[in-house]
Amino acid sequence: MTRREPVQKRSRERVAAILKAAQEQLAAGGVEALTTRSLASYSGIPVATIYRYFEDRDAIIAAYLERELESIDHAVEEALRGIERVTFRSMMHAVAHAHLRHHQAHPEGVGVWFGTRLNAAVHDSVRQLDARMASALHGATRGAGFIERGPHFGAGLIVRLWDRTFEHIFRIERSPAEQQAIVDEVVDMIATYMERYATPAGLDGISSDDFLKVLRRTGSPPGSRAQRPPPDPPR
Repeated sequence: MTRREPVQKRSRERVAAILKAAQEQLAAGGVEALTTRSLASYSGIPVATIYRYFEDRDAIIAAYLERELESIDHAVEEALRGIERVTFRSMMHAVAHAHLRHHQAHPEGVGVWFGTRLNAAVHDSVRQLDARMASALHGATRGAGFIERGPHFGAGLIVRLWDRTFEHIFRIERSPAEQQAIVDEVVDMIATYMERYATPAGLDGISSDDFLKVLRRTGSPPGSRAQRPPPDPPR
């Protein structure tokens, strides 16, 4: 079921409080510690109220993941604004590093994004988010005229590669410098491959203002997964 923005202020505040508590529980005890009952006990929000907004724990996790991407979207846009001329390579660098910085700052989400996927419901949620991110990447690169041809699996493959890259980065303890070095290597690998299919615009770049106009036309940054918060509960 497609979610819509909660209309009532109180509903929005309750959803925000539930997701904030979920984030804190993930940080304190990991994914295994998060259940609807533990969340109710931790937050002081009755279980019945939580169920008015979320069907189960998986729905809470799905909403948490989508909320997290909103902050990454903003980080990606800010990074792109700082680039004088946006090329396919510099775009990929900005997107990848925005994601890395977010996961470094929010380690509680790493186990959800890149762990065992918990169960089929969470796995499906991540899969859908990845598909939306691939669509955004495809729209941005084609809309900016960066790629004229290329493999039909290009955007989807790139998203899967980054998924596995971050899983590899955070699987064991690494320093921020080591994490960044891995990201830089993968950016170079992907950009070098995709530059085979790049147009002059993709190689030489366009202004950040022009690229951001493309983003507005295509609807979201080339690393985003648009947020869809839960609806108001039925009256």
